[in-house]
Amino acid sequence: MAVPTGPLIPEETMEWLMAYAREHKIPLLFQENLVRDGKYYGFKNRGYGPPAFKEYVKNSIGPEDIMRL
Repeated sequence: MAVPTGPLIPEETMEWLMAYAREHKIPLLFQENLVRDGKYYGFKNRGYGPPAFKEYVKNSIGPEDIMRL
């Protein structure tokens, strides 16, 4: 589980995390902090990984949150 220190994980870091997950064939869960008008109001969990992972997380996070490899 990767958690940002601001609203989002920096793009370069996300690219590295996704490449690592692909290379090692492991799933990646990551969080996006929701900020509006400079104020935190929640977060959204996202997932990235192989089809088996996608199936597993269907019940824990919404299917719209799954990014394809």
